[in-house]
Amino acid sequence: MNALEKAFDPERFRAEGHRVVDLLADMLRSEAAGEAAVLPWASPEDELAHWEGRMAGPPQPPSDFIAEVIARSIKLHHPRYMGHQVCAPAPDSVLAGLASELLNNGMAVYEMGPASNALEQWIIRQTCGRIGFSNGDGFLTSGGTLGTLTALLAARSKMAAHGQETAVIASEEAHYCTARAVEIMGGDRHGLVTVPVDDRFKMRTDLLRDALEEAARRGRRPVVLVASACSTSTGSYDDIGACADFCERHGLWLHVDGAHGAAVAFHPGLRDRIAGIERAHSVVLDFHKLLMTPALATAVMFREPGDSWAAFHQQARYLFKEGDSDSWKDSGRRTLECTKLGMSLKIAALWRASGEEVFREHLAAVHALAKDFAAILRSRPPFEVVVEPESNIVCFRLNPPSCDDRTADALNARARREVVESGGFYIVQTVLRGRTWLRAALMNPFTTPRDLSAMLDALEVAASVHETEPSR
Repeated sequence: MNALEKAFDPERFRAEGHRVVDLLADMLRSEAAGEAAVLPWASPEDELAHWEGRMAGPPQPPSDFIAEVIARSIKLHHPRYMGHQVCAPAPDSVLAGLASELLNNGMAVYEMGPASNALEQWIIRQTCGRIGFSNGDGFLTSGGTLGTLTALLAARSKMAAHGQETAVIASEEAHYCTARAVEIMGGDRHGLVTVPVDDRFKMRTDLLRDALEEAARRGRRPVVLVASACSTSTGSYDDIGACADFCERHGLWLHVDGAHGAAVAFHPGLRDRIAGIERAHSVVLDFHKLLMTPALATAVMFREPGDSWAAFHQQARYLFKEGDSDSWKDSGRRTLECTKLGMSLKIAALWRASGEEVFREHLAAVHALAKDFAAILRSRPPFEVVVEPESNIVCFRLNPPSCDDRTADALNARARREVVESGGFYIVQTVLRGRTWLRAALMNPFTTPRDLSAMLDALEVAASVHETEPSR
């Protein structure tokens, strides 16, 4: 059997596939038990050197190679992973991902992905219904950044004359993808007007008129207001209803960046955080954040179905039939992507296996955990919480009475680095109003208050060591 025949041999695939699933199942069991390191720390230079050496070696069976990758990777299913906003994906969704990868059905045209295109349409209709877009439409795309760019391009196409210099208004705490989209659209730094936030890091909607005047001073026509649901740093939700009122008065397009937080649309008890979202013109929602789907899988939704065509509508006669009235079936006509992954299978498999109840239970668990964590922090000075959490994101820090702000910033950064590099926990950090804060995104529903308390213990130990070090 030559190399090409071996690469496609079904029986070899069967045997290696069984070994890989066993490896992954063992990984799930081990991580759920909190075994081994969350992050087996190695410097970037050492990690690159390791793989340069390994990749230069003799051929290795996929199962052996994958076992080595697992051993050297961060463990998102570990209850002490509390880092970035990336979910611990549900195994049912992962299995569908495996099938989707082997099928390799691109979704730009219906004929190349019939099942995945039809399932995408079902998912979009259901999700539009939860958002409140009773007649809405949309599609899936690869991530919130691409989704936001697509929505803002559609807004500009609908709201501005050709060649007109436009502006986008957003909170100073908005995700950087908004600024990136503005730059891609040719808006440079003058195309984004930022609005200050209040003491809860929510957009100050009382200052939106000032933003209009600032856009005019720059010679720009404001066309879009972006509301965060929720912000990345603190998990704070902007007042979508107030944003909608303002947009209606001034003829602006309202886009809601709900990449992280719009998932609460699936939980009746949490939906009040996005009150008014049904009045938006467009919304993005990441299934790969709070809805347990492997990355990337983002819904881009429009209240008016026709708006979903506004960003991209180029002719490609070798792909798309002129005058076709079935708007949903060839999703490549509305996205930047052409060979688009069959991401709908990952979402639909989990939805089919467990129903929406699994989404509700997950949302309830991680939101409750954030409330518990804030209570623990308040009971443990010198820890402090920047703001009472609205989502599953909690920003906190050590603030010893003996430290000024700059010293406390350095202390928190060093303590975090030591805890992360030890492999015991994974948290990240952010900067709020010039100060360094530690940040936990509680993505794993099986993290417990005991895990959170242990993380604080580790930070205190690391901080006590650094407090006794002589200054340099």
